[in-house]
Amino acid sequence: MTIHKKELPEVDPVELRSLFSLRPGIIILIILILALLLICFLLFVLPGLVSKGSYVTFSLNTSSTAIYMDGKYIGSSEGSVYYLPHGDHEFSFSIGGVDAGSLKASVPHRIFFTLFHRKVTDIAFTVQYSESIEEALTASFRDEVPRWSRTYEWDQVNHFPPLFSSFASNAAALGFKDVSRVLYENALDITSKEMYEDFLSSLSLLSASSVGYESEALSSVLPLLEGLYGDGGKKSVKAGTNSAVEGELYGSFYWYTPMTITMGAEGEYSYPDIIDSPVTVSVGAFAIAARPVSEYDYALFAVANPYWAASNAEQLEEDGMADSNYLKGVVLSPSIHSTKPVRNISYHAAEAYTEWLRETTGVNYVIPTEAEWTAAALSTSGKSYVKSLSYVDTDTTSPSLMLGGVWEMTSTPFHALSRVASYEDAVAVSSPDIIVKGGSYINSGITIDTVGVMDKSSSSAYTGFRLGIR
Repeated sequence: MTIHKKELPEVDPVELRSLFSLRPGIIILIILILALLLICFLLFVLPGLVSKGSYVTFSLNTSSTAIYMDGKYIGSSEGSVYYLPHGDHEFSFSIGGVDAGSLKASVPHRIFFTLFHRKVTDIAFTVQYSESIEEALTASFRDEVPRWSRTYEWDQVNHFPPLFSSFASNAAALGFKDVSRVLYENALDITSKEMYEDFLSSLSLLSASSVGYESEALSSVLPLLEGLYGDGGKKSVKAGTNSAVEGELYGSFYWYTPMTITMGAEGEYSYPDIIDSPVTVSVGAFAIAARPVSEYDYALFAVANPYWAASNAEQLEEDGMADSNYLKGVVLSPSIHSTKPVRNISYHAAEAYTEWLRETTGVNYVIPTEAEWTAAALSTSGKSYVKSLSYVDTDTTSPSLMLGGVWEMTSTPFHALSRVASYEDAVAVSSPDIIVKGGSYINSGITIDTVGVMDKSSSSAYTGFRLGIR
């Protein structure tokens, strides 16, 4: 086979033209360098130039401290990082709702490498002790623990906040003198192992400080808490017995002589069973109304006191005196003598009614204590549970509607450990919650030993109250 070689035609060579007397290779190198510089500028410089702020964190000696920038709230002090605008600003701080001071600081304008390296500027501030700060923190702590104690089961999603340890940390940082009283009061409302562990953490923090926290009252609660939430075994408690109780009817009130009674039912020594554990108490002479306060009774009060009228419900809610359910579904009329128990009123409203009646009549009307209510209920043995709001009781030997009808408010504050701690000391401690008794027409299985709980500002369609006299 013969291979023929084909001749290619001759062509002129391609020549790259020079630019500015620079060889083509130099031009390509310059283009590459410029491209690289552009990329560096876009990645390492431009983000800083166009950014409107920088990252800032705050180092404070206190926790739960509100932070404001130029008068605007931006967050709290627990290790958060904030993106704030550049320039000079005034930062102010508040703890427990009380002004804790301020400072002027500059948020720097960083230019280089902001896209890849988030440098955080730290602003340090030391909150100084003041009596107003101590009062505010103590009041907040005293109020928050009972409210959080209403939940007694926590999981991986819902966590108990470190209320005890946060308060102890602030007390140590600010140099409080003594926190033994409020620590004891809130120990009475520990309802879970998580709360108990936080409480123990607070004791550890306080023991390393100069803050006084030990007291005889607190020492008496420690073994109770260990027994409830420690690793020990559970035990049972047994109910006591009571002698027959009789009241004497005068007008529309039953009068009782001084007595000693045992309240409570048997059950396990664990929460929430201990809410109605047995306790023996002394009850002074008192009287209790034959029936709960009626719609007609309350209508007279609302007419005489427009602040507590249904038309003022929004203001009452704003003032914290009632919630949005105040008097809903209840039609009050001073011209219709309705004997149905008044409902959907708050404890604050019941207190106002009682105070108005005292001033109007000169009689020392009160809202009965848990012990007084229970003593009167003991005299109603044999009466059936009432499943109606319109009930006529033909038995006049003892008060009506003590079981059923509506839950009845008492003036006794609720604390989780009241029944297993020193009862008299515990019920002398204020609380946002009160004990209610007797059950309502929709309940079943309620006895005179059952303990219900109600927030003082809440209103329920199944809760009312009756008057007492001391």
